[in-house]
Amino acid sequence: MIQFISNLLDGLTVGCIYALIAVGYTMVYGIIKLINFAHGEFYMFGAYCGFFTLVLLFGGQEGGRELGFFALICAALIAGLCTGVLALIVERLVYRPLRKSGRIVALLAALGVSLFMQNAAQKTVGADDRAFPNTFPSQRFPREKLNASSIRAGDTAERDIAVVYSEAHAGGRLTRVENLAQRGNIIKPSDRAHLDAILEQSAKDGSAADIYGYSAISVSNKDGVIFTTVALVALLLYFIVQHTRFGRAMRAVSHDFDAAALMGIDVARVVAGTFFIGAFVAGVGGTLGGGMYHSKIFPLMGLMPGLKAFVAAVIGGIGSIPGAVAGALLLGIAEALVGSYISTMYTDAFTFGILIFMLLVRPNGLLGKPLSDKL
Repeated sequence: MIQFISNLLDGLTVGCIYALIAVGYTMVYGIIKLINFAHGEFYMFGAYCGFFTLVLLFGGQEGGRELGFFALICAALIAGLCTGVLALIVERLVYRPLRKSGRIVALLAALGVSLFMQNAAQKTVGADDRAFPNTFPSQRFPREKLNASSIRAGDTAERDIAVVYSEAHAGGRLTRVENLAQRGNIIKPSDRAHLDAILEQSAKDGSAADIYGYSAISVSNKDGVIFTTVALVALLLYFIVQHTRFGRAMRAVSHDFDAAALMGIDVARVVAGTFFIGAFVAGVGGTLGGGMYHSKIFPLMGLMPGLKAFVAAVIGGIGSIPGAVAGALLLGIAEALVGSYISTMYTDAFTFGILIFMLLVRPNGLLGKPLSDKL
């Protein structure tokens, strides 16, 4: 059970990264019915922008020092803005002139932009991997030692859970020590030294604590940042689309270009704004994913996450923002379970097998609507 929950947490982390890319796919498709296959490269561009922001502005590689959350937030926002501006340039120079040339031409243009960005990144920053600066302090949480008297005999399994914060734990991890009192193994005052020794050893080697034969579940504060970011992004985008003037314009344009233009909506501005928002989120995801999911960044890092984010958007219903987030989380969990219980060799095959299955069985996705009603 512990291993299963750990796999779920790993899958949610990966799924959150996919979600930050997938929302850009689904927003652009919802407006102009175009699959922007260059969106994965916006993710890569955001990772490099975040990298250089941390290195140049905060000295991210000076002696391997840790920078903290403020530096990460600044880097993510700057990377998002830079990626958004790049998306505006690409939309204006490439997609807008080809908007009425047919979907095949626009799709080929998107693939061309993707290849161009990959090649430009290799020529500009080199093909070598770059270690992302460490942004998280090791002493994130205050230490609270487990109080032996707080665990009493006869407690149920639900009450036999203690939460221990260890400031010495590598990466500032939050360690949950579960089911300490099962099978009659009640912690007595004489066991406290043994418990502290186990926790200290866990903090040194970065592993989850093992108390009386029960492994603990370790959740890093990096995972917490990713979860929080995705939740905030999803809520913010939903608010923009449903409760703002620009969001109403987006829904009108997605329903009918010509009718929206006749009603006085600046269609070009709405399309450009949609590209900017989607790329901004991808840039933020690149900074977070570059430092947490990849550990090293490289010019082709956006290729596979971009394709899997597209699969996630199809699963959830491309054109639906909640569907993109839900599909990404489901895909991340599915990949984690397949990799853990079957083999990591089959995770990519499983992902694209799901894509084929969804296109055959439910092409509108789990939360998708007919094309005329999307967004």
